[in-house]
Amino acid sequence: MAKDNLYIGLMSGTSLDGVDAVIIDASATKLLAQTYLPYTEELKQKLRTLTQSEQTSLENLANIDVQVAQFFSDATKALLVGANARATDIKAIGSHGQTIFHQGGKYSMQIGHGAIIAERTNISVVSDFRMSDVAASGQGAPLTPMYHQYLLNGKDGVVINLGGIANITQVFSDAVIGFDTGPANTLLDNWIKRSKQVDYDREGVWARSGLVDEHLLKTLLADDYFQKTPPKSTGPEYFNLDWLKSYLTGDETDADVQRTLVELTAMSISKHIPKGADVYLCGGGVHNLFLAERLAYLNPHSEMMTTNDLGIHVDYVEAAAFGFFAKQTLEGKTSSLPLVTGAKGPRVLGATYAA
Repeated sequence: MAKDNLYIGLMSGTSLDGVDAVIIDASATKLLAQTYLPYTEELKQKLRTLTQSEQTSLENLANIDVQVAQFFSDATKALLVGANARATDIKAIGSHGQTIFHQGGKYSMQIGHGAIIAERTNISVVSDFRMSDVAASGQGAPLTPMYHQYLLNGKDGVVINLGGIANITQVFSDAVIGFDTGPANTLLDNWIKRSKQVDYDREGVWARSGLVDEHLLKTLLADDYFQKTPPKSTGPEYFNLDWLKSYLTGDETDADVQRTLVELTAMSISKHIPKGADVYLCGGGVHNLFLAERLAYLNPHSEMMTTNDLGIHVDYVEAAAFGFFAKQTLEGKTSSLPLVTGAKGPRVLGATYAA
């Protein structure tokens, strides 16, 4: 591997399941190596408690920040070992960190401090990407539309990331629009965990066994977030079990709720897919085959593909994006799209920590 020509991207999303780590080439369109390091159950629980209760001590927050940074460092080391690469081969790491609080236009906090990662890996780190956009009156999210546009390489199309939160990027005639459509895996995962004590609904099998509760679906879709116009962003701080329970009567079966949540995700996304658009799916929700089927059914005039067709594996698009953003930052180039985030102007994102 050529020295100083490669970048590492690190990402952990709102599903709080672990760290995706990739090595990308200088063009940022090819994965040279990738790995996934799942969080320990202990760390998962700490993060769930922190994000769901939104109450903690400063000491506890500091301790978790350090633990997450150490975990991101471990993911980096595992990636390098698996790729037979050295720290000196890598120009920089772009680390998204772990979001524990996001309120678009006001504040966005990602833990997993870049200085600790730089010290432990001996590689320079760019992190804290969202706050420069927020400081410029932007939502700070989604940031990935610029990378989606880059991957499309001049083609029109729609990229949909099915993470904990779903976001959509529309690229047409060099204009880019992107925003969070609402929940994807976050509600599906939390509901099955509450109901069946498993982490996720494998391939959507449990949801498929239920029936859509039409009244529940109608009331969920009437929520204020779905009526907002872009730019807009959200997170599990809003779409969580407390939010869901506020709409439940208590007469629903658990399986019907899961089925209805799949339809909520599919419908809240589909209303923003232009007829006949080429659609590329990515993110963990791609593995929910039932959700993917519902998206295809609701959009019969669009061709449903995945980002594998653009050269980046569905599970690693966001990690690759933050490697790309690190490259942009070091080159003094902007990574935000004001039309997407609502910021006053494009900004060079992230704080840099030298090795």
